[in-house]
Amino acid sequence: MAQVFWALLGAALNLQAVLAAETLEVMVKEPVGPIMEGSDVTLQCLPKDLNISSCKFQMYHKWINSWMNIDTTNTLRCWFYNFNVSRANGELLLQVKNIYKRHMGPYRCVSDQMEREVASDNITIPLQYLNYVSITEVGGQLSPFRSQRVFRVMRGKSLELQCLARSSQTPLFQWQQLGSDWIYPNSSLRIEEVTAEDGGTYTCKATHPSIPSLSQCRSVQIEVVEEPLSSLQLSQMNLVLAIILPAGILLLTAVGVTTCVYRARKDNWKRMKPLDDEVVKTPIWKGSSSLTPSTISDSVPLVL
Repeated sequence: MAQVFWALLGAALNLQAVLAAETLEVMVKEPVGPIMEGSDVTLQCLPKDLNISSCKFQMYHKWINSWMNIDTTNTLRCWFYNFNVSRANGELLLQVKNIYKRHMGPYRCVSDQMEREVASDNITIPLQYLNYVSITEVGGQLSPFRSQRVFRVMRGKSLELQCLARSSQTPLFQWQQLGSDWIYPNSSLRIEEVTAEDGGTYTCKATHPSIPSLSQCRSVQIEVVEEPLSSLQLSQMNLVLAIILPAGILLLTAVGVTTCVYRARKDNWKRMKPLDDEVVKTPIWKGSSSLTPSTISDSVPLVL
């Protein structure tokens, strides 16, 4: 009996999915061709035998792990994602301006015209991108995608550089030395027993495999030295910064502390204001009203 129940339930779910697919559909209307990062994209909801006013776009939000309605009533949401929903000439359109990776989706179109919500198949925008080209030393201390500008190596030692890029598809790499005609088609460049002639400027070019116009370059300088390098060796600029920055911070701290102490003492001086000279110099008479009443009068002051 249980097997029959689950079979009927599965058939009902499959039927609902088929009806939904036949009723609603989402497609990329513009642009025609590859969708590159930074371009504008328009999605269209195609309702079949449904009222377009009952349809709406939804985007799956990975942060909250649920579907999010896309409309123009939530200004913050539309501003953050750069969305614009329009219903004109019987079309339901979703415009995504300056598309980025966070806009890829998935998306779907839903309708509540029937007894239960009907949804289309999910669609993810096939975004093509290539960026963040960096060069790091294999076995070095820097993490990937944190590129250096200058690599110093001792003559006779080996050096291996790795070229990296973030891309929608595995990019193609090639190396070239400035002033040389050779081209090395690989993501890594290894130089054995470095000589003085190996020094110079090297450029790595990353190219998208499907869209050759998507390409970026990164150049680095290789300096060949004669003396062993210390792991703590600093360039002249780094050495200057290493001295000036701490001294500047210490100076600012000292100035701030001095200013606070001066202001505190100044406030104490104001609260400890001395008696008025005029009051101090006023003589006190025996017959003064500030003393204990006495029947004897005296015209000689106690304090001159």
